[in-house]
Amino acid sequence: MHLQALITTTILLLTTSLPQTTATPLSQPTDEFTLLNCPNTTTPTASPAEQLSAWIEFTDLMYTHQRLNEAMTKYVAGGYINHAPVVSSTGVHATLNELTAIVPRVDSQLLRAFVGYDTAGNVFGVAHTRVVPLSTATESRTADGEGGHAAEVKESALVDIIRMVGTCLVEHWDVQQTVEGDEVNPIAFF
Repeated sequence: MHLQALITTTILLLTTSLPQTTATPLSQPTDEFTLLNCPNTTTPTASPAEQLSAWIEFTDLMYTHQRLNEAMTKYVAGGYINHAPVVSSTGVHATLNELTAIVPRVDSQLLRAFVGYDTAGNVFGVAHTRVVPLSTATESRTADGEGGHAAEVKESALVDIIRMVGTCLVEHWDVQQTVEGDEVNPIAFF
């Protein structure tokens, strides 16, 4: 009887002195950074200065140097949500394939790049670009090396709006307007 009381007391003492832990069942991640598969070169939280620095580097790689693969691999989420009308699906690979068919045929002149916020606290990188075709050829190659036909590219003003989570680029919209050359405003678009 005394032995049973001693064992019960010892168990009670041990269970009250051990730190309380709860088993966490394996579950799906709930944070957007993880859900969208952001690259390990990005961070889920960042100061405004860090976000601006990441955005400036991304736009420099993407527009100025046309190093699409490097820019996309370093900063864009695998589950990138793309609302652009020229891409056939979302995700970083589909976007990279579409851009690889277009970007080598244009001179993308980055005019402005900045980071801003909406009233809900979402962070957006914005790029204003002048897109000038290098030729009228429509033959192109996609990122996987397959030949393809891309739509004819005309001179245009392009604004890309990309939502950021930390320094990761997760969602994209764009607005593009063709420069006709007969605009009434002499400083239209740029």
